Amino acid sequence: MNATQFLILVFGCLYFGFILFTRKKGNFEEYSVAGRGLGFFLIFSSLCASFIGPGWTMGLTRDGFSRGMFMACLIPLCGVGLILVGTLLVPRIRNKFGDIYSIGDLVGGKNGHNHKIIQLATGIASLLFFGSVTVAMSYAGGELINNVFGFSKIGSIIIVTTIVIVYSYFGGIRATIQTDAVQFVHFIILIPILAFLILSDEQFSWQEYVEVTVAQTTGEFNTQPMIGIFGFGLLWLFSSTGLDAGGLGRFLASKSNKVARNAAIATGLFLSVWLVLMVFIGSTGYYLYPELGNSDQVLLHIASEHFPGILYGIFIIAMIGVVMSTQDTVLNAGSILFSEDIMGALRPMTEKQKLKAAKLYTVLMGVICIMVASYLSSILEVIILITEFYIPVMIPVIVFSILKKTLYWQSALVSMSAGLVSYIIWKQFFSAILPELAAALLVSTLSYLASDFILNRKSG
Repeated sequence: MNATQFLILVFGCLYFGFILFTRKKGNFEEYSVAGRGLGFFLIFSSLCASFIGPGWTMGLTRDGFSRGMFMACLIPLCGVGLILVGTLLVPRIRNKFGDIYSIGDLVGGKNGHNHKIIQLATGIASLLFFGSVTVAMSYAGGELINNVFGFSKIGSIIIVTTIVIVYSYFGGIRATIQTDAVQFVHFIILIPILAFLILSDEQFSWQEYVEVTVAQTTGEFNTQPMIGIFGFGLLWLFSSTGLDAGGLGRFLASKSNKVARNAAIATGLFLSVWLVLMVFIGSTGYYLYPELGNSDQVLLHIASEHFPGILYGIFIIAMIGVVMSTQDTVLNAGSILFSEDIMGALRPMTEKQKLKAAKLYTVLMGVICIMVASYLSSILEVIILITEFYIPVMIPVIVFSILKKTLYWQSALVSMSAGLVSYIIWKQFFSAILPELAAALLVSTLSYLASDFILNRKSG
C-alpha cells in the first residue's frame, strides 16, 4: 500500500465516521423532508452537490476531452432552467403543497390531480428515473475505487455500494443534505485549485491550447446537425430544473418560500459557471495529454498529473465522497417514492410502515446496483438517456399541477402516456426531422391541454 492509498483510507474512515454521526432516527416526516426547517446554505449546497456529482463532473470532463468546448456552449442552459423554476414555480410549490412528502403527492395528491392512479404512475416513472441514476452512481464509485486501488470492476462496485447502503439505511434527507454540504465545500475548493495548477503548468500555452481546442470544437459543431444541437440545448434546459423527487425534497425541506426560491436561483447561477469549468478542464486534458484514453477516468488522470501526492489523496476522497453522497441522495429520493407514492398508493400505511418500506427499498436497490452497474460504460450517456425519458413523461404534468387550479386526473394520465409513447416512436423513426425530446414534450403538453379542453366542455 502506497502513501496515497493509506491517506485515502484514513480520510475515508474519518469521513465515514462523520456520516454516521449525522444519521439520526426520526419519523417519516423527518426522513423525507427534514421537518421542513433547513436554511439557505444547506439547501443551496445540497442542490449544487446533486448536480456537480459524478455524472456532471466525470462525464463533462470526458466530454470536454473528446469534443472540446462544444458542450460548454450549451451546458449553461442547465442553470437557466433552474433559475426560471426558482423564480416562477418554487414559491408556488411551497404555497400550494405545504404538507406533502413526495412528487407523487404533488401530482396525484389532494391538491394535485387527486387520484391514486396518477400518484402511482408518477411514483413508477420517477422511481425508474432515480433507480437508473442510483445504478449509474454505483458505476462511478466503482471507477474511482478501481483507479485508486486496482480492484476488479465488480469488486469496486460492491465495496462502494455496500458502504452507501449501510449509512443510507440509517439516514434521511437531513443527514443526506448535511453530507452534500461537506462534499460541496470540498469541490469548490479542490476543482478551482486543479484548474489553477493546469494553467500554471510550464507545458501549458494559451495560444496552443486555443488552436487545439478551437479546431476540436469546430470539428464537433461541423459534425453535429442543427437538429442535434437544438436537441442538446433542449435537454440541458430541462434536465436540471429540480422538478424531480430529489429537487422537490430539498424545496420542501427548506424553512420558507424565500429560502427555497433563493437557493434554486443561486444554484442555477452557480451551475452556469461550474459546468463550463468541468468541460474546460477536460479540454485542457486533451491538449496536454492526447494519449489518454477517452473514458470516465479522464478527470482522475488529469488530477494525478497536477495534484501533489497528499492533495491528490484528498481529491480522491472528495470524489469518492461526492459519488457516495449523490448515491445517498438518489437512494433517499427513491425510497420516499417507493414508500409514499407506490406502496402508499396501493394501500393505506402508517408513518412507521412507510419508514420501514423506505429502508427496505434502500437494501433492494443496493443489490440491484451491484448486479447491473458493472455492465455500464459511460455515466453521462446513461444520465442523458434516462433524463430524456423523464422530461416528456413528467415535466408537463408537474408544471400543470403547480400552476392550474382545476385539475383532471384523466388529463395527467393522457399526457404521461402520450409523452412516453411519442418519445419511443419518434426516437425510432423520426428523430432526423425533430429531436425526439422536443417532439415528445410538445405531444405531452398538447395532449394535456386537449384533454382538459374536452373535459371542461363535458363538465361545463
